[in-house]
Amino acid sequence: MKKTLTLICVLALNTIVFGQTDWFSNINICETQDTTIAFPSGDYDDYTFNWYLDGDSLTTDSNISILSSGSGLYTLTLYGTDTLSSEFNAIVDVENPDFMLTLTDSDINVDLLVNTCIEDSPILATSQEANTYLWYVDGSPIETNSPSEKTLPIEDVVDEIEFNQEYEYHIEVENACGTYPSKNTVNMVVNECHCALDMPNVFSPNNDTENDVFKPINNHELETDAERICKSTNFKMEVFSQWGRHMATVDSGNEYPSWDGLNKKGNEVAAGVYFYNIVYQVNVYTLPKEKEITGSFNLYR
Repeated sequence: MKKTLTLICVLALNTIVFGQTDWFSNINICETQDTTIAFPSGDYDDYTFNWYLDGDSLTTDSNISILSSGSGLYTLTLYGTDTLSSEFNAIVDVENPDFMLTLTDSDINVDLLVNTCIEDSPILATSQEANTYLWYVDGSPIETNSPSEKTLPIEDVVDEIEFNQEYEYHIEVENACGTYPSKNTVNMVVNECHCALDMPNVFSPNNDTENDVFKPINNHELETDAERICKSTNFKMEVFSQWGRHMATVDSGNEYPSWDGLNKKGNEVAAGVYFYNIVYQVNVYTLPKEKEITGSFNLYR
């Protein structure tokens, strides 16, 4: 048996406000409920009732069934000596909604393992309307600044995942009927693919604990801008004097290359202008690509 809810708006004569009124509140119901909006009769015999749904006329009865009419913007207008009007939004939720978890990039097939780049700003999404959206990664709730949004930018959870690791994402929605999962999950591997290194233009290896080494300015642990999150591997840096003389080679593997101002023999080099060349790889596990940057800097002592 369906549960019937009746919302009765009682309006005393001395509370009539000509024009727009606040007779109703927005409602959210399950499809198993029949919510009837009933307007009291008696003092409005001289008025004509007219209900509208999204601007289209529905009925001239004083009462209306939300379940039979469906979701939308309801407006009740009373025509008489004066014109009185009130409106509210109604949402009829579905039991066991059949909805999918997708990516906003419709060209990506979520039925397969998704390999994507953090710089491409991947976003998970669902079209299902709900009161609350509950996001999960590998079965654990995702703690984001906006956990009740119907989209999840992967940049928002980059601190909760590791690059080049496969994670399973899924979503649950909560509506007036209950809490329901999407009909699928999405398995995704995220890598950095276009990472650019920011290099300083000066350094001073004088053991004062400030700028004692020449290295990229790229602290991914503190930086939230995806363009500055860089966890590449196979870094190799070479340093040359302004006359083209080779001064040092730094093979740092998956660590950021840094130079302490010593030449190949372990001696301090003189103050002056130096040039660097850094070769490194991005996305080394899926779509390897070699990148190279060059530039100059001033060494002070």
